[in-house]
Amino acid sequence: MPTNVTPEYRKAEQAFRAAKSVDEKIERLEDMIALLPKHKSTDHLYADLKRRMSKLRRQQESSGKKRSSGSYVGFSREGTAQVILVGPPNSGKSSILHALTNAHPEIGDYPFTTNHMQPGMVPYEDIQIQMVDTPPVTSDFMHIHLLGLVRRADAVLKVADLSKDSILDDMDAVFKTFSMRHVRFVREKNLKDRDSIQCMVIANKVDAAGASERIELLREMLEEKLDILPISCIQSHSVSELPKMLFRWLQIVRVYPKIPHFYNYVAGRPISKCLNNPLCFLIFP
Repeated sequence: MPTNVTPEYRKAEQAFRAAKSVDEKIERLEDMIALLPKHKSTDHLYADLKRRMSKLRRQQESSGKKRSSGSYVGFSREGTAQVILVGPPNSGKSSILHALTNAHPEIGDYPFTTNHMQPGMVPYEDIQIQMVDTPPVTSDFMHIHLLGLVRRADAVLKVADLSKDSILDDMDAVFKTFSMRHVRFVREKNLKDRDSIQCMVIANKVDAAGASERIELLREMLEEKLDILPISCIQSHSVSELPKMLFRWLQIVRVYPKIPHFYNYVAGRPISKCLNNPLCFLIFP
């Protein structure tokens, strides 16, 4: 065991040792891999963790049991995509979840109102996107399972509070807390880079006094590295476009089944005559 791992990694390792089932061991091991610092002294440990993971995966497959993703945080991954809300205390993450889903998170004007992961489903036309509210992130605190959850998600919405003069310090603390754990938030995810996470900034409380000045400061801080979407949770029209935005931002593609011999034309040619399978899947962006 190298001596320069983080306290969070040590906690994840203890949880792995206490795990009983194969599924739980896999989940704890994923946390360890996500929390492991990346430098030369941890290369051998990283390789060992990957070997353990491969062995556990084989055990899982041989048992014939399908893993329930996300069970370690009290819920399973569902829907077409998963988006994680992260941000400093009282930024409005829970209010966003409540405005877009049927979930009923605890909402308060005091720090750390949210102390556990809270999922909800965002409906858009004929699909649903899972949105997860999370405990706040500060320079001193990050929930032990948040890093692994963020790494496995499709994207992250980082929520900023436009009503606070401390908005830049609060957001900087969130960026640095993740950066110290080798997570980089980017506009478009690089599939070959496990440390890059697709992210957008939700600038909440755009109706607050001084919000226009603070959002300009936020734009200067980000230097166009991430897109910023200003909203207000107390204005229904302000959040009503979020589901459509998520659908387009995540580049979700629908796949519809079609009955054979049902004529569809592509470039003027009928495609149904060449169908030999029970269903023809047509993809619509």
